[in-house]
Amino acid sequence: MSALRPALTRRRLLSLGIASTALVLAAAPLPGLRRPLLVSIGSELEESLRRLEPAFERQEAAIDLRWQVEGSQDMVNHNLEAGPARPRVLIPADQDLLRQFAARASALGQPPPFTAGPTPIARTRLVAVAWPERAQRLFVDGRFSWTRLRRAVELGHWQGLGGPAAWGSFDLRATDPLRSNSGQLLLALWSQGQGDQASFQSLRRAIYRPARSTDILLREFISGGPNEGDLAFVYEAGARQRAAEAAQRWPGGYRLLLPDPSIEVVPAAAVLGGAASGRPEDGERLVAFLTGPLGQEILRGAGYRQASDNVQGRDSQAGMLLPPPSPSEREELLRRWQRAGE
Repeated sequence: MSALRPALTRRRLLSLGIASTALVLAAAPLPGLRRPLLVSIGSELEESLRRLEPAFERQEAAIDLRWQVEGSQDMVNHNLEAGPARPRVLIPADQDLLRQFAARASALGQPPPFTAGPTPIARTRLVAVAWPERAQRLFVDGRFSWTRLRRAVELGHWQGLGGPAAWGSFDLRATDPLRSNSGQLLLALWSQGQGDQASFQSLRRAIYRPARSTDILLREFISGGPNEGDLAFVYEAGARQRAAEAAQRWPGGYRLLLPDPSIEVVPAAAVLGGAASGRPEDGERLVAFLTGPLGQEILRGAGYRQASDNVQGRDSQAGMLLPPPSPSEREELLRRWQRAGE
């Protein structure tokens, strides 16, 4: 009997080892078996999601976070129809676009589209970036001026502004208002005190190659340099994220200018009900993470202001901050923009 004891002991240890391994494998999701969660984001949030993904997946090991980038207006236009390929979570540039999404769904006779109301995750504002020599010539006191910008747009060339003839035409960069929120905000600011259609026509002539999204615009502005754009309207968070890249490519980088007035936007997340890629409860876990301490810390590191920093009226640093245009105001601005191209 004593000769059998070592064999039984080894057999028992082997069985315990197999059982332990099975428990570990059961607890840790295998690659390819994690639950996919698809999120649609505005392009300005892409770098933030790249930073957020590993932290979220460490916390929620069973979820495979995936995302697709769309212009914020495209996001509203493309995702009304439920289906397995539709993203479960929408995070456009501004919460008003989610309200627009809900209104359109209601007009189509659909039930309320979201499992809960849009949840603000951060704040940012529309700013301008310009190459230092161009900014110095355009804004002689170093501060952004809508009056000076309108004059540059109307003249259409640098020589009339006292710049070298070699600089050629004055090229403004912005996103396509029909596809992107930042382009619509520029129209709203441009229309302040501008009642005539001619001002929209001047603006449209001055905008060089409208981009379909804000981050694409900023990448093109940096890669093309002063030869392909003098000043661009982007979000503050994106401008701060890519400042080092601009300085590495072009000595001195670009200058960040704060328009007065400007518009503050509130990126918000909403979980879609109905058929979509990912479970609703996983989408809600992502929203909770984005608004939690770690998610907010990562977003601040990506250049965003905290969701709770609610600035209304005059900001001591940035001047007057206006609310985003209402849905009816957006429709009128887009109508005027389209007429300007006829």
